[in-house]
Amino acid sequence: MELPFLSVIIPCWNEARFIAGFLDSVLGNTYPADRMEILLADGYSDDGTREVVRRYATRDPRVHLIDNPGHSKPAGLNRAVRRARGEVIIRLDVHAEYPPDYLERCVRGLLDHPGADNVGGVRLSKARDETLLGRAIAVSTTSVFGAGNSRYRTGATEPQWVDTVFGGCYRRSVFDRIGFFDEKLTRAQDREFNQRLRAAGGQILLLPEITCVYYARSDLREFAGWTFEAGYWPFQASRLVGRWIGSWRNVVPAGFVLTVAAGAALSPVSRTARRLTAGVLATYGTAALAFAVREARRHHDPGLAAALPAIFLATHVIYGAGSIRAALDRRGGSR
Repeated sequence: MELPFLSVIIPCWNEARFIAGFLDSVLGNTYPADRMEILLADGYSDDGTREVVRRYATRDPRVHLIDNPGHSKPAGLNRAVRRARGEVIIRLDVHAEYPPDYLERCVRGLLDHPGADNVGGVRLSKARDETLLGRAIAVSTTSVFGAGNSRYRTGATEPQWVDTVFGGCYRRSVFDRIGFFDEKLTRAQDREFNQRLRAAGGQILLLPEITCVYYARSDLREFAGWTFEAGYWPFQASRLVGRWIGSWRNVVPAGFVLTVAAGAALSPVSRTARRLTAGVLATYGTAALAFAVREARRHHDPGLAAALPAIFLATHVIYGAGSIRAALDRRGGSR
């Protein structure tokens, strides 16, 4: 059976460090060359990204550069979707590399599961810089303790219906049915789109045999900023679209931060508050250390046992602070 025509869409901006490796991994896929196109929506990068893409486009007619003024991610995605000719549309991320059969596995997943409207796999995480800090950040994004129960992060052993996947491989009819990515959302546009898809009766399938490697942020400042925004946007996006688009895992860090903060504030005048706060912190510390030791053994990296508890704590505190900031932000606009 002939595979359907596939449109690969990618939003990008100032990705000179990663764009060549990314394009090599996509162009090296087994998907028939005459049955695919690659549409990069670039927000007028000024670091050489556009020049790299143009060189690839000159050598390979599958590669197309689409201008995206303002470098809004959802606007770029929508420009690419409107330009796309494919019966199937797959969204990829520049900060990842994909095995040779990635595209074909995603598309065949759609063909083999008629009830699925969006198919994705497991996102493996790798440090951009091979430092202990970088390795710990990367591992924390795949740990149940660090990332919650999001299956595309933590992995799965069998196919399962989920609320979202990394990137996503969609039937073109999905966009005709429910519209495009919400351009009000600087972040969380995938989450909102997938929730809208499910609300319209669509289904999202995670297939564990589909994997890609994502390069996690290794710089402490980048990690902190990204984590704060990750906590901020489920709440702010929900306000902007007028409905809750998150899940329980988005609320837990804020609950942890508020509980500890309230306990600390009351501790000087309340023995009960001191005991409860100490109990919460002791339980948290024990759990963080246990998960850190488990990950250190699994990755054969003893240093993770020492670094991961601090990364777990930083993740939950910064994420929770971002969520609380969003809950208090009544402006209704984007960050």
